[in-house]
Amino acid sequence: MDVGLGRCGVAPGDEALELARAVANSPGLRFDGIMAIAPLPSFSSEASDFPERQERDATSWQVLQHVLETRELIEKNSLPVSVVSVGGTHNYDVAAGMAGITEVQAGSYPLMDHLYCRMRPEFSPAAKVLAAVISRPTGESAVLDAGHKATGPDRGLAVLEGVAGAQAVRFSAEHGVLDLQSGPAQNMKSGDKAWLVPFNLGLCFNQYDYVRAVRGDKLEGFWPIAGRGRFD
Repeated sequence: MDVGLGRCGVAPGDEALELARAVANSPGLRFDGIMAIAPLPSFSSEASDFPERQERDATSWQVLQHVLETRELIEKNSLPVSVVSVGGTHNYDVAAGMAGITEVQAGSYPLMDHLYCRMRPEFSPAAKVLAAVISRPTGESAVLDAGHKATGPDRGLAVLEGVAGAQAVRFSAEHGVLDLQSGPAQNMKSGDKAWLVPFNLGLCFNQYDYVRAVRGDKLEGFWPIAGRGRFD
């Protein structure tokens, strides 16, 4: 069902009931349940514009309640609903706490990205892009060898991690520019390494052949990425 994302699916309520009946009455098909993806909250790339947790949770609850009401409607019309699949990393706890939901579609939490970290600070980012400083054009700036091709194009920028007083402020296709505001950051030199947390991992992951899996400071393996180069 479409509960506000504006993609695939029928509307909750009567449209969903009509589709459930059509599936149940079609040879070779079995109606098992309903699925919906609650949209992410509307925001800009600025942290100040991001909705508060209480507001996000209330919106998620309201959206998911429409799904449960649709389940009740379908079952009142003699069609059992064994699966109600909803939610995501941004509202997994809201979905998990609502009676009648059987599956929560949280998928990004093992790796995270900056977008989800803003919503779910209880999880830490595990997927990062390793960049290197290749130029110090001024005393207050540094240029990295990683841009949108490395971190993914999106409305928000990748975030620099672990360098106090430095901030990623601009990306082009193949370069990233850091603003070195104070302290140790202004001691960065060519060849220094820097970790970038992608804003949206879904637009970054498919640009790599494999993941270097690191535990602590030890490289433990290489994980192939089957979706390499896919944008569909």
